Parts: sequence; C-alpha cells; structure tokens
Amino acid sequence: MGWKRLKALSFDGTDDYATLPIGELLSTLSDITVATWATYAGSGGAWQRMFDFGSGTTVYMFLSPRQGTDGAMRFAIRTATVAEQIVDAPDTLPSGWHHVAVVIDSKAMTLTLYLDGEAVGSNTTTLLPKDLGATTQNWLGRSQWAADAYFTGSLDEFRIYNRPLSAAEVRYLAGDR
Repeated sequence: MGWKRLKALSFDGTDDYATLPIGELLSTLSDITVATWATYAGSGGAWQRMFDFGSGTTVYMFLSPRQGTDGAMRFAIRTATVAEQIVDAPDTLPSGWHHVAVVIDSKAMTLTLYLDGEAVGSNTTTLLPKDLGATTQNWLGRSQWAADAYFTGSLDEFRIYNRPLSAAEVRYLAGDR
C-alpha cells in the first residue's frame, strides 16, 4: 500500500515493544485470528517478532517476518509438553505495507498464514491458543528469547478475533472490497 499510516506503532529494532494485557484471554480461545498491517525494514538481527504471546521459551505463539536473518516468514505455537507446530510462508515478509494474518481453526485443526489476503502457508496442528494457559509475556515487537532481535518496522490495525476468519474475511481486511 502506498499511503502513510499515521497511527501505526513504530519499532526501532533496538528496544521498542508493546505489552498487551491478553494473558487470560488466550487461555479461553480455541480459535483465533491475529491480523495486522505491517511494514518490515528487512534489516536488523535474527528472529524478530511481529508478535510473541507466551510465558517464556517453552510456551508461546509467535509471528516472525523471517527465520533467522534470511529465511521465510514463520508462525509457530508451542507448549512445554507439545513440540512446535509451524507454518511457513514461501518467503520473507516483503518491504512496504502488507496485510498479514494467522488463523487457527479448532474444527479443522489447522494453522493458516495469509499475506495480502492470500493463504501462503497452511499446516495441521495439535495445539490451540487455550493450550498455552494464561500467558504472562504478550508482546508486539519482542521475542520470548532475550537473544532474538527486536522488530524493525511498524504495525497498524493489530486485531485479535476469537474465531477463525474465513478466507473471504481475511481478503476483506487486506483491502479486497
């Protein structure tokens, strides 16, 4: 998108992040859609997070614009007793403004990752948001791992839905009117 988002949260990649008061909420959700407009600088350290909700390095769900410093965009969810369930996009989150969404559907037991209204990755899952329990570290722009880099970019219209949005609804959020 070519416009400037005036109320977006800007993250400098050094120490900027936001904390969301959603720890109890996640423990009640079987289904979830997390959607946002994001612009990513494509620079900075490894494993930056657009969001990371959890209670440390064994209980989390996160969205990273790239794996390491040059990999594809990744969403993952994990608990202390169940290994990471992941879905990868084909590429790194491109520069410029893009709509990104993650849908966890408890009926289908799937994870779906969307970019600009199109599904770019899907996988099965055995985990749902409620399996994380009440989370204590729910961040935009920061990882559960201290060694991971802070996000370098901006987020706007960050939304959490208590249901799996349909593909058409995600396309609508991405601007397909």
